Amino acid sequence: MPRISPRPIGVLLGALALTGLAASPAAAAQGAMDGSITAEGQACTWTDAVTSDQAPNTLTVDRASLNANLSCAGGTTAVLNNDPTVSFDDAAGTITADVLDISVTMVGVTCRYQATDMSAQRDGDTRTYNASVSIPLHEGGFLCPDPANVDAGFTFR
Repeated sequence: MPRISPRPIGVLLGALALTGLAASPAAAAQGAMDGSITAEGQACTWTDAVTSDQAPNTLTVDRASLNANLSCAGGTTAVLNNDPTVSFDDAAGTITADVLDISVTMVGVTCRYQATDMSAQRDGDTRTYNASVSIPLHEGGFLCPDPANVDAGFTFR
């Protein structure tokens, strides 16, 4: 009985693997987002937050990269608790974030704010967007402003 060489099987599997790689969709190009937020007189900024794609495609902002580059003034700390999904409406010149979940600690008091479907207006033809909104308190005591009045700016690149 003739013996079958394993080599043709290996070549066939290798060819199938290469064919599968060639047929798979290209990975989305990562983007970045810089921003600033001022709430109740306290300011925070960040740079180089990683996004899952580039504007104007719907994308997700990576909270770990945003938090790693987040800096606040005056002893305040802030943390983005979720990975928000941002959609772009170029005809209207707006962006909308599905959920923003942010914790802010100031003078030992932590306040957590959460909002859905927050939108910002584009600045001309740029990828910079600005918003002035009131975000309701999600968790925190009576020392937490409810709602927090927030001014924010986001630049996608």
